Amino acid sequence: MSFLIRSFRAALSNIKSNKQTCFASVGSITVALSIFSLFIFVYVNLNSLLSSWSNQVQLIVYLEDDIGSESRTRLENFIQASSDVKHFKYVSRDEAWTNFKRMFSDHSEFLGQMDLNPLPASFNIQFHALDRQFSAIKLFAERVRIKDGVESVEYGEKWIGRFETFMIFMKVFLFALGALLSIGALLIISNTIKLSIFARREEIELMLLIGATPRFIKFPYLLEGALHGLLGAALSLALVKGLQIFLTLNFQGSLEVITRGMEFHFLSPQFVGSIFVCSLFLGWTGSYLSVNQFLKMFRSR
Repeated sequence: MSFLIRSFRAALSNIKSNKQTCFASVGSITVALSIFSLFIFVYVNLNSLLSSWSNQVQLIVYLEDDIGSESRTRLENFIQASSDVKHFKYVSRDEAWTNFKRMFSDHSEFLGQMDLNPLPASFNIQFHALDRQFSAIKLFAERVRIKDGVESVEYGEKWIGRFETFMIFMKVFLFALGALLSIGALLIISNTIKLSIFARREEIELMLLIGATPRFIKFPYLLEGALHGLLGAALSLALVKGLQIFLTLNFQGSLEVITRGMEFHFLSPQFVGSIFVCSLFLGWTGSYLSVNQFLKMFRSR
């Protein structure tokens, strides 16, 4: 226990004696992690938007005009048997025409001149909230499309496909960005610890000469690097939290109108914990590499 306390005090002493270097290191790490956290924030809220829209997506099964009662009953039973379906409603041709005229009541004179009802009967289907909502809807659409009496199926397939492709791109981009920024943070911490070691190299060499173990020398610097990483993570998350509060205060009303109740979400506890753990690991690893390099140089003399 006393060893940990001594190492922690030594780490704080190193930070105090190299304030400018420490500020530069923590500032650089904060910028790198803020960029990464910002993209995660965007991804989380886009994913939330996708989930919000997916709960509002309806699949419309348009029926052929000459569909028989038996085919319609079989189709209705097929829809009802699906566990993914939350609710469905049969809309007759007459009901569809009445709804259409109500929606376009401003053009009642033009609609009144039409003798024929051009609209088909349909089933309007809503689905339960699922982890893979769009995939489930797409699979169901492919199965129902080949049924007897079905003319066509509509659920915004092209738009949904493009949005899902974009979300896959975002995942790949975040992974690549995280890897690049992690390497950058690792190099920053490593160089900062090198400067700290260089400033105290004579003291470290003397400690080695009188028999201090490598573990005794390493640990304060490992803690210092870990503290750099944790401070950078805390500041970057604070900036993203500030952004979320700003967006909520200024744009929440507009967002609710567009998305019907969606809110700006902060990063989940899992993401926050992952950022802290990764920052701690990067700080520890960067320090470990620098201290090991110095000790190898000393032994090779």
